[in-house]
Parts: sequence; structure tokens; C-alpha cells
Amino acid sequence: MTARRGWFVAALVLVGTVVPMAISQDPEAIKQRDEQKKVKARVDEAARRTSSTLDAMMFQRLAPNAEQKMLRGVADDLRGLSQEQMAQVLAHLEKAVNAPNPVAATQEQKEAYAKHLRIVQQLKVMLGQLDVIKNLDEAAERLELAAEKQIKLVTAAHTNSTLPARSGFRMDDREELAIEQADLRTEVLAVFKQVKRFIDEKQLTPEQLARVEKAEAHARGIKLAADMGNTVPALRAGNFVGEGGAVERQRRHAKELKDLAAALRNPPGNRMEALKEAQKQVAKAIDAQTKVNKDTAEQPERVELERPRRPGTDPKTVRANELANAQTKAEFATRDARKAAEKAAPEVADALKPAETQQWKAEDKLRDRDIPGAQEPQEKALEALKAAKDELDRQIAAAELAKVDPLAATKQAIEQVEQIIKEQKDTNAKTEKAAEQPNRTPDAANAQKDVAKKTDDLRNTPLPPNTDAKKALDKAVDAQKQASNKLDNKKPVDAKPNQQEALKALQDARDELEKQAKAIEERRAEIAKLDELKNKLEELAKNEKELAKAADKAASDPKKPETGDLAKKQDDLTPPTKDVGMELKELAPDAAKKVDEATTKQEGAKNDLAMNMPMMGGEKAMDAANKLADAAKEVQKKLDEKKSQEAVDQAALQPNKVDPQQAAQQLAKAIEQANMAADKANMADIPIVNPMMGDKGMMDDMNDMMNKKKLSILKLQKYIAKKAAEQKLLDSAKAADLAAQALEKGDLPKAVEHGYKALDELKKVCEAKEKNKKAQPDEKGQPDENRLQKDEKGANDKELQPEDKKLFEELDEDGLPVNPTPEFLAELQQKILEAAKALQQSQQANAAAQAALQQAQANAPMAVQNQLQKAGEQLGKANDQLQQGQPGQAGMNQQQAAQGLQQALEALNQAAMAQGMQGAQPGMGMMAQAGMGMNMGMMGMGMQPGMGMQPGMGMQPGMGMQPGMQPGMGMNMGQPMNMGVSEGDVNGSDKLKNTGSAGNNATGDSNFIKLRNKDRDKVQQTADTQFPAEFRELIKQYNINIKNGKPAGMPPLREAGSDPQAPRPVTTLRAGNRTCRFAGLPSQ
Repeated sequence: MTARRGWFVAALVLVGTVVPMAISQDPEAIKQRDEQKKVKARVDEAARRTSSTLDAMMFQRLAPNAEQKMLRGVADDLRGLSQEQMAQVLAHLEKAVNAPNPVAATQEQKEAYAKHLRIVQQLKVMLGQLDVIKNLDEAAERLELAAEKQIKLVTAAHTNSTLPARSGFRMDDREELAIEQADLRTEVLAVFKQVKRFIDEKQLTPEQLARVEKAEAHARGIKLAADMGNTVPALRAGNFVGEGGAVERQRRHAKELKDLAAALRNPPGNRMEALKEAQKQVAKAIDAQTKVNKDTAEQPERVELERPRRPGTDPKTVRANELANAQTKAEFATRDARKAAEKAAPEVADALKPAETQQWKAEDKLRDRDIPGAQEPQEKALEALKAAKDELDRQIAAAELAKVDPLAATKQAIEQVEQIIKEQKDTNAKTEKAAEQPNRTPDAANAQKDVAKKTDDLRNTPLPPNTDAKKALDKAVDAQKQASNKLDNKKPVDAKPNQQEALKALQDARDELEKQAKAIEERRAEIAKLDELKNKLEELAKNEKELAKAADKAASDPKKPETGDLAKKQDDLTPPTKDVGMELKELAPDAAKKVDEATTKQEGAKNDLAMNMPMMGGEKAMDAANKLADAAKEVQKKLDEKKSQEAVDQAALQPNKVDPQQAAQQLAKAIEQANMAADKANMADIPIVNPMMGDKGMMDDMNDMMNKKKLSILKLQKYIAKKAAEQKLLDSAKAADLAAQALEKGDLPKAVEHGYKALDELKKVCEAKEKNKKAQPDEKGQPDENRLQKDEKGANDKELQPEDKKLFEELDEDGLPVNPTPEFLAELQQKILEAAKALQQSQQANAAAQAALQQAQANAPMAVQNQLQKAGEQLGKANDQLQQGQPGQAGMNQQQAAQGLQQALEALNQAAMAQGMQGAQPGMGMMAQAGMGMNMGMMGMGMQPGMGMQPGMGMQPGMGMQPGMQPGMGMNMGQPMNMGVSEGDVNGSDKLKNTGSAGNNATGDSNFIKLRNKDRDKVQQTADTQFPAEFRELIKQYNINIKNGKPAGMPPLREAGSDPQAPRPVTTLRAGNRTCRFAGLPSQ
């Protein structure tokens, strides 16, 4: 195949080189003769090479195909040229050389030239035959290029019509134009010969063949080529303008070429593509008209008027002709736009017709050299073009919106059905005529096929669920196809009942779609109203709570103040509450009942407050507030229900993109992470300074002060660095300063790293100081036993020392000690580290929430996109606030984001369940991983001594993984979890009943403790997957403490003979509003 293509290209190149040689001209007869001999030699060579190519193909036994047939024809034509026609040209040129006088020589040259033109024409035909067209789109492109050439010839003919004529002297280019027109006709004919080859060799698909046959493309093409041939004599005769002139004919040729190109070209795949193509064509027409308007309005400069031109031509005439030619091109651009819009937007095509009319008027004015008179129609044409573009932009925007908006999709479908109904009625009228005049049956059949295709396309367009409309469209398509088949069989009378049935079904579909559009509009109005009422209820509930608090304050005031003003405020809140209740009666009856109950409470509260009974009035006001809050929740449920219906409709529009179930799952993850981020942010925002010493009053005052000031961890870290340096604690000061620098840069990991170093150095100082105190003798020279006994007590049991009281006697402007002790700095550094780690964890959880939210947005319907976008903005603000060290504000934004996401999740869950899919809730993923089927309620009470993960149960020291526990069981219910010494009996064996625990130094039968590190890691990894994320690090740390046997973390020893059933100290780990308790370690 490659070799054959090479031969084919070689022949094409060879023939192509012959054409320019044959066209070359020289006025001297001798040179003409010599040039013609060279041409003949080249043609002979081309004929020989083409014959050799054919012989090679035959030798290789290649099957005959179109290329071989073309090459055979070209070879025969070339031999004919060489043996006959070129010989005749040479004979005439020989006679011209030997002619006895100039007149005879000129006559022979004319004869030679005429035959020479025919040879060139034949060579061009051969060249066109060799230039193979592969498909209909290429053929359409050739015809489009031919149309552009034809338009140029139109403008050239107009230009030549304005040139002055002198007796005996040719001033125009009529001969050149005639030759170009003939060449163009040859190109067009070659295209349609190849289209005929497609048809004959059955290279077209059924759809392409139907398109070609419907347009009668081949027959029209052959007729067009013949018409173009008849235009050549008019050009050669100089008959450019006027009735029957070349220009009039050439305009028709250009239009027909464009129409045939459109008929052969593959049509747009859908209405959106067609609208965008029309939009592009209108934009081109606007650009062309805008330019010609600008050129027409501008006054030509003197240089422009005096530029070189043909002798005898008038500058104004030349300029008017150039403007008119530009106007002609703008006319054709507008026609292209109108044709492109005819099927996708018929109303736009109709709107473009006035633009064409105004363009014709403008051109006529310019042809008459009335340049000022052309400006008004030009402006009108431009206005019409812009109006058409605006309408196309509107329809494209509506079509884009219809991809995601159920209401827009339904309204667009109604518009399409209306258009189809109109076209079906037109088709029915054509069928009536075909029944009277059978020769019109093909026209009716083609029209019915077009209407059936549009109906089928609409039926397959994604739309909100509408069973009745779908059935009606199915019925219409079936009836249309039956009518089409009968028209194809030349039975227009039999087709009429089917057409009437199709028309009725289309009207039914339109009616059902209109009902659906109305229902969607009503639903959206209800959503907006419910949202408004929910906000009012929340505001009323807030005001009611404030009133209740004011009443409680008055009740606790010993002075017993008058509460008449509160009664007045309560009276003011009652009317708007009643108004909301009235509006909710139809929209949300359950919420309306709660509002009515709240109104009753409000009336009672008003009466009590009016009688100066604030306690009873406050209770009723609080009851009213709670009722209003409950009503707001009921309204939210109704909102979720409405939004879920919207989500189902939107999912139907984008079945491959919108997935409520997937969006709900991602949203559940985002809520989980947002809540965790808020919890960690709140942990980072606790008062940093919590004095470990001082009386209760001093401690409370300090806590109140720090709660108000909320000093940033950066400021406190700098404080530690400064005070450590003042006390010559250089290593501590250096590490604290590096931690402060890291905090300023927002590098929390580095800040934590250096913070730990500072804490270690401060602890060393404290230990050395404590060691020195213990070593100091008392008044009798003995170590202070009292101090030793006190040190054995927990930190919470320390008695106040005199130096501790002095610590807070002098405070700086931030409420911090001016002369802090190393112990205070160490305690403060510990608090900073806890806050920094919580801040870091909040950032990580916030980022995870944002990532999950983005995934949810990709799958979520438009009904919840606004809520998701708002939550995303809140998480973004929280991230910025965390980086700025503002955990309190970040936590508020994170909590608000989680609340908004939860509301969106409820709507998505309802939408998913409406489609038969499962919903999602935060935490479901983790429970599934644990293999336990637990929900949040099963873990709500944490872990208590003696049991596995069960309400009220926990992990008791003394057991590890008991023998017989199966993988995937997690912490088994009712089984103790002793980690130190027990053999598995919840009460211990007899030998252990009266024995105190020795922590890790005692030996027992715990399988967990005896595991190798590798196996223990496996067990630990399995356990990690069973616990909620917020507890995993805490549990891991607990196990590390058990493993390492930290003395500071162990419980006090039991006295011999003590009750073994006495409760052990319990460690409580908190993560947000969830707790986890461990027996055996004191609370940290």
C-alpha cells in the first residue's frame, strides 16, 4: 500500500509540474514553439511514468481500485495530448514562425493559443482527478474553498465593471477572469466526480448516503458545474453586471457551493454544538460588518486618494467599489450564519434575514457611489447581527444551565417540543399536498424524517424524571416512524393518521412538561420561603433565650427588681411568632404546631413577668425558646425533603457526574474532620495559664483574667524565652526562643520540637532545685520528712508554699508573673506544647475536611452546592485563622461549617435513598472498618473498667488479648482487659486478692505483654483501626506508658488487706464531646 501511495504521489507531482509549463507564454513565435516542445516532452515523460506505475501494480497483482482507474485515465489522456493536441499546437506555432507576414503569423498564434488553453484545462482536470478526496467532509471543505474563490471572482468582476472603456483598447481583465472561472468549474466538477465514486463504490454509511440523496448533491453538483461553464462566455464578453450578467450568475454559484458544502458536511452532534457553530458564524459576520462600517464612516486621507491606480479611474469610484466588495463579503458571512442557525435556532435565522436585506441596500448604495447613504443600512444591519448574537448567547446559556438546572432543562424541553409541534404541523401540510400531488411525496418523507429525529433526540435528552412526558414522547416517535415508512412507500394518505397521532402525543408531552415546570417553580418558592421562616424562628428562639436569661437573673437578684420591661419585651416577641406559625400551617404543619405551643408559653411568660414573677416567667420563656428551636428543626427537615427532590432531578440531568450517594459519603468524611478540627482548635484555645499554686480565689481570678485576654501561644512562648534568659537559664531560653521564631513563621512542627527541648531543660532545673531542697537539713539537722511525704502526694494535693503565694503578687500588663519560678515556666511551657499540638492537629483535620469537601462538590447536585461553597469558605477562613494563631475563631468557623455540611448531608441522604441507594453519616466508615457494626451511640459512654468496647465498659489493667479471642472481635464484651498481673479472673486469683499491684514489675499471664515486638505491633495496628481517630493517639500513649512503666503515671499502692473491689483511679481521655476512661492511671 505504501509503494502504491508513492507511485500515486509521484504521478500527481509530475502532472502538477506540467501545468505551469503549459501556462507560460511568450509573445515571440519561435520561443513559443520551443517552450511548447519542452511541454510535450514532459507530458510524454508523465505518460510513460504513469503507464509504468500501472504495469507495476498489475505485476504485483494489486486489486483494481479507484486509484488504478484514475491513473489509467490520466495515462490515456496524457498520451492523447502528446500525440494529437500538442502536435496541433506545435504545427500552428511552426506556421507562425514561417508565416510570410505578421497578420498570418498572428492568426496562427491565436489558433495555437486556443488549443493551448484547452490542453491546460485538461491538465488541470487530470490534476483534480489525482487529488483524491477521502470522505464527505473533505469534499465539503473543497466546496467551501471553491465558494470563497467564487466570491473573490464576484468582487473582481464588479471591479472590472467600473473600469473605463476606450475604443480599440482593452482596459479590463475579462480573459483572465474567464480562465479563472473555467478553472474553478473544473475543480468543482472533479469534487462531484469523486462524490459519485463514493456512491458507486458504496463507501458511504447509510446516514451519509441518506444525507447525500436527500440533498440530491451529485445531481445539483453536475448542474452547478454546467452553469459555471455557461458563465465563462459572459466574462469573456465583458458582460459583468446587469440582468444575465456574470456577477449575478457568480453570486448564485457561490450560494449553491456553500449550500452543497453544508449538505455534505457532517452535521453537529447535538443542539449545543449547532448553537455554538451558529454563534461563531454570527461573530464572523459582526466582525466583517463592523470593519466595513468603520471604513465607510472614515474620511479617506489625501495620500489614499492619490495612491497608484489604473489610468483613467476615478479615486472616489475606486473607494466606493472597494467598500462595496467588502460589503459583499459581509453579506455572505451573514448568510453563512443564517444557514448555520436554521435548524438549531430557527428564530435566530429569521432575525438574520433583515440584516441581509440591509446589507444588500448598503451594497447598492456603494455601487452607486453613494457612500454616505450606505451608512444607515449598514448600522441597521450591524444592530440586527448583534441582536441575533444576543439571542444565541441567551440560548447557549440556557442550554448550559439546562445541563444542571431541572427548571431550565424542563423549560428548554418545552421550547423544543413547541418547535417540533410546529414542524410536525408543516409536515402534515406537506403530506396533504403529496396526497394530491404524488410527486411531492419525497419532500414530505424527508420532512417527516427530520421531525422524527428531533423528537427522538429530545426523548433521549437527560431530563428530570417525568414518566407521563416520557410515555408521550415515546408514542410520538413511534407514530412518526410509522408515518415516515408509509411516505417512503409512496402512501401519503395512509401516513396522515399516524401524523395526527404523533401531533397529539407531542401536545400531551408539552402539557406534562409544563405541569412539571410549574411544580419545580412552586417547590423552589417553598424552599425559599421555608429558609426564610427557619431563619426567623432561629432569631426568635435566640431572643426568647436572652429574655429567659434576663428573667433568671432578675429572679436571683436579692433586690427583686421589677420585670415589667421584660413583660413588654415578651409581648413584642409574641406577634411575629404568631405570624410565622400562620405561614407554616400549609408548608410545615408539624412546625406550626410547635410554634403554637411556643406562643402559649410566651403568653404565660408575659403574664408571670407582668406580675413580677421572674422565676416562673423565665421557665416559660425558656420553654418557648426550646419550642421555637424545635420548630426550626422541623422546618429544616422539610427543607431537606424539598432539596432532596431537587437533588434527584439534578442527578437525572447528569447521570455520569452527579452521584448523591458518593457525595454523601465524602460529605460525611468532611463533617467528621471538621468536627475534629473544631475540637482540636477549642483545645488549643483553653486558657494557657492555669496556676498550679495559690488559693482558690487567686486561681479563679487568674482564670477569669486569662479567659478574657486569651494570650496567644506566641506571646507566651516569647515570655518564657525572656524570663528564662533573665534567670540565666541559657539552654531553656535558647530553645524557647527558637520555638517562638518557629511559631512566628507558622512552622508548628519545629515549634513543638524546640518547645520540648525548652521543657526538658526547665525540668532539669526544677529537679535540681527540688533535689537541693530535699538535701537541706531541718532545724534538728535531719532531712525534712514532711516535705518528702508531701512530695509523694499527687500534684493536685500540694499545699501552698510561701514562695508560691509570692509568685502572683506582682503581675505584668498581661497578668503574668514578673518573677516566675522555673516550675511555673515549665508548667506554662507544657500548656503551650499542648496548645501547639492541638493547633497542628486542627490544621491537619481542617485540610482533610477541605479535601473531602472538594470531592463531595464534584459529585453533589446543584441543590446543595451553595451550602457546600459556604462551608468551604468557612473552612478556608478557619485555615487562615489557625495559621495566624487564632484557634478560637477558627473553631467557630469549623463548627459552623460542620453544621452547614450536616444540613446538606441530610438532603443528599434523602436523594440517595429516593434512588434506592444507602445514605451516609459521619463515623460510619470507621465503624465498618472495625468490623463491629457499632454506631456512635454504642461508644458514647467511653470505656470503663472490666469490659470491652460497650456502653459503660472499658479496659481494665490485668488482661491483654484473652486466649480464644477471634480476629475482628475488637474488645470483647464483658471480658476484663487487665494489663499487668491478673490471669484473667475479673477478681484475680486467691493468691492475688490481698496483694497490691506492683505495676509492670509484677509478672502475669498477659498474652499482650509477652508478645514479640513484631506481633505486638500487629495487635496494636488492628486495635488502632477499631477505635475512633480522635482516641487512637491517646490509647497508643497509654500503651506506651504501660510498656515503659513510668512511675509518675502509676496509681498509688494499695495497702495490705484493703478491699480488692475498691475502685481504682481512672484516666479520662477527652476528644471533643467524647470521652474514654482507663483504669489504672491518674487523670492527666
